[in-house]
Amino acid sequence: MDALSALKLPFNLKIIPTTIDGIPAGVPFIAMFNPESLAISETVCWNAEAVPSAAGAAPVFIRVNPREFTIEFMLDGTGVNTNGVKIPVTAQIALFRGVTTNIRGTIHRPSYLMVQYGPFINVCVLKSSTVTYTMFDILGLPIRAKVSASFVEHSPPGLSNVLGMLSSPDLTHEVTTKAYDLLPLLTYKIYNNQDYYLQVAKANKLKNFRNLKTGTVLKFFPIGK
Repeated sequence: MDALSALKLPFNLKIIPTTIDGIPAGVPFIAMFNPESLAISETVCWNAEAVPSAAGAAPVFIRVNPREFTIEFMLDGTGVNTNGVKIPVTAQIALFRGVTTNIRGTIHRPSYLMVQYGPFINVCVLKSSTVTYTMFDILGLPIRAKVSASFVEHSPPGLSNVLGMLSSPDLTHEVTTKAYDLLPLLTYKIYNNQDYYLQVAKANKLKNFRNLKTGTVLKFFPIGK
């Protein structure tokens, strides 16, 4: 690897295995070339079911799914970016899979990951990856490939607790119902589990929880109480 490439290496795309708390825990995969593309997608889930005979019902918010992102980058075994030193593409793929896919004996699952490129830093897990081999030598061995890797965002427990304080099941919450609100969905929003909706109905002395009156103030008590 030439001096210029060596200087740029710390700024290249890195995929780092971590603990569940986001602490680096292993040898990272450092891409030889920076990404060709980075696509980030977000999904907001809504319940758009309308009450019978009601048209154009306002959708009810359910949750925001973890972000997903896809990175595409190239692997090269010709030595073009390593000062003539040829690093087999198969070895680079093995290192990538070792970091992202292989089962870790201590946790019995693939590693949690931290993906970092420039200002983009994300704690995540691998969702899928596709390797497309684009060049071969005279023996049919791959010497160039393109990797498309998709990841799902993962919030470490400490961060999740901070972000979830406003919807913590350990606090009492008050919700004023709107048109077409459904008790199971409201319960899911507070507790992340809709199975408690009957207890919520009982605690609020609801006579007909299937038909909530607009403007009703419902209390969602801590689960332990």
